[in-house]
Amino acid sequence: MHYNSVVEFERLQNSPSYQALLEEKLNRDRQKELEEKQIHEAREREWLRAEKEAQKVFLELQQKLALAKEERARQNEKIRLEWEEEQKRREELRQQKENELQEQLRQQELSKAKVEDFIEYGGDTPDHLKTTLETNPNKPPCPFFSKTATCRFFDVCSRNHVRPGISKILLIPNFFSHYSLEKTESDRFADAGLEFERHEIKTCYDEFFYDVVPELETFGELGLFVTCCNKESHLRGNVFIEFHSTQAALKCYRGLNGRWYAGRQISVQFVNIPSWNSAVCGVHFSNRCPKGSSCNFLHTFRNPGNSFSVYNKMKKDTEQRQRNHLESRNWRWSESPETSPKEDDWEVDAPRSSRSRVKNGSKRKRRSHSRESERRSRSSRHKKDERRKRKRRDT
Repeated sequence: MHYNSVVEFERLQNSPSYQALLEEKLNRDRQKELEEKQIHEAREREWLRAEKEAQKVFLELQQKLALAKEERARQNEKIRLEWEEEQKRREELRQQKENELQEQLRQQELSKAKVEDFIEYGGDTPDHLKTTLETNPNKPPCPFFSKTATCRFFDVCSRNHVRPGISKILLIPNFFSHYSLEKTESDRFADAGLEFERHEIKTCYDEFFYDVVPELETFGELGLFVTCCNKESHLRGNVFIEFHSTQAALKCYRGLNGRWYAGRQISVQFVNIPSWNSAVCGVHFSNRCPKGSSCNFLHTFRNPGNSFSVYNKMKKDTEQRQRNHLESRNWRWSESPETSPKEDDWEVDAPRSSRSRVKNGSKRKRRSHSRESERRSRSSRHKKDERRKRKRRDT
């Protein structure tokens, strides 16, 4: 059975139809291989083309990255150079400021040594103190500040405030304090001074005077001690101190500036008062000042025993000015040196109508004076009545 199958298989292999079938199968296989080879070659060509394109893109990208890296390195180098230059400039500026600071400290030490020598041994005033401080250099001077060394607008005034670097006169703002000098919003239509009698305020001021003046006399010979009793904020309690020498004033400035008195720190300023006659209100002590305590000229307390009083100074200045005026008169061209005619002489020589006009004028003056005195007496009585009523209400 097995032999027959083998013979039959050989016969079929040798048959022409089987050989044709094998030949056909072989052709198909060859065709398939050829097609697969062609497909492989096409795919390989496509891959090579894509690879070439990718290599080209990669090379371009690498070139761009190299350029960007070079640009970044160049920028970093530029930034580094700029940073180094900035650090060098800052170091030079710091060194310059340090040198300037050292020079300023050296100048300050030198100036301080000159001031100490000037205070101890006297001599010429140091040059660095011969200066002036101005708030508005291009503006005209403030008239009130030029006379009283104070201004109601302080340093924001539209005019120029000129302060000396050193002088014989010192100003201590708001040095003397008392409740009667204070002025608040509730006191707009009231007067805190009515709560106190004049002798009470005077007693407080005398205590202040005897407490402060001995300390001031330790710095040098004192010339004037002037305390303001105005109620305006720029004059309230201001104390003007005049020494006989600039040396003593500078010593006082060094000793008092920044010290504490009555719970408040003292601020001392050098000021210039050209004439006390122009600074002090001339009608204050006669109670005829129309502005009262709101006057912008100095209303001052009377010092105990008229010690260091500004009124003695004003009187001496007035007498000296009158003497200088008399000495400077040219008698050749001036009026007759005889005594000037009095009012009675004019009345005798004048006609009747002129004498009547003079008499009527003197009568009107007397009437106005009597009315003024009557008004003052009524005002004083009214104040006393108000004080009595207030005391009754309090009790």
